[in-house]
Amino acid sequence: MEARTGDELMGDAESAISETGSGRSVLELGDDYFFSVHGRVEFIVFEYRVVSLAWLRDRTVQSVDSELAELRATRASGAHRVPGWGEDSDLVLDESLAVLDKDTRQIGAGIVVVTAAAALESLMNQMLDQPSDSRLHRAGLARKADELAVRWQTAIDGTEFLEDVAWLRKRRNAFAHRLIDGEPGTTPVDAFDDDIAHEALVRTSTVAWMLEEGWEQHLTS
Repeated sequence: MEARTGDELMGDAESAISETGSGRSVLELGDDYFFSVHGRVEFIVFEYRVVSLAWLRDRTVQSVDSELAELRATRASGAHRVPGWGEDSDLVLDESLAVLDKDTRQIGAGIVVVTAAAALESLMNQMLDQPSDSRLHRAGLARKADELAVRWQTAIDGTEFLEDVAWLRKRRNAFAHRLIDGEPGTTPVDAFDDDIAHEALVRTSTVAWMLEEGWEQHLTS
């Protein structure tokens, strides 16, 4: 068997990650959100989590939109109709459209919000490295954020930092209650769509950049 060069193997690796449905590489999708400035391992891991969520959002949007377009074309052509069951055929197809455009799209966005908040909370736990911080590891996202905002005031814009954390926390909780209670909410906090998923990643990244600067100062002081 012919030995392969390092360049050839690297080319295979790049090819494996190069194509997404949008024509961008998986890692390039993360450029819209978070990339580590200082390259500490904690933030590289976090960066890959954001990249994964960006890919998930991108693929969900494309898949739902593509499937909806196909179903609407089928509806317009009447190709779905079974002779003698035309109205029932329409009903089944219309239900599929509704599930995709509402439930699937909203659940996809909610998954991004919840996972982004969890990734951020995990990152904060690593930043809380003092012996007495074990109690904070068991606390909620808001309590962790409050403590770090106080400790790293030179790196963190407290107003923006806490506002973004509160936004994520409220929507994470709203999504969980929506699934548990089985009832759609009626306020803007209860809305979940592609734009909300995008905003969650933007806000998560903004918080993470401030944490990265605080962490760097903490480690090098």
